[in-house]
Amino acid sequence: MPSIAKGSKVLVSGANGYIATWVVRTLLERGYLVRGTVRTQDKGQFMVDYFQKLGYGDKFEFVVVEDIAKVGQHAVRNLRHN
Repeated sequence: MPSIAKGSKVLVSGANGYIATWVVRTLLERGYLVRGTVRTQDKGQFMVDYFQKLGYGDKFEFVVVEDIAKVGQHAVRNLRHN
């Protein structure tokens, strides 16, 4: 049994990076919702468009975090942990 229930929202930091993009895709394929952090609005929109073309529509969202050391915790708002 997975430790994170299907349908849960998972945070992926640096979601537009090469490896992270594959992690996001795998999570979406396995039925999770994904919130990704990116450094710019343009990068986030690219990711939304990419995953919409793959059929994941509203299952991916992003938060712009220009500098995670300065921003605080807004990217993790409304995420649960066990």
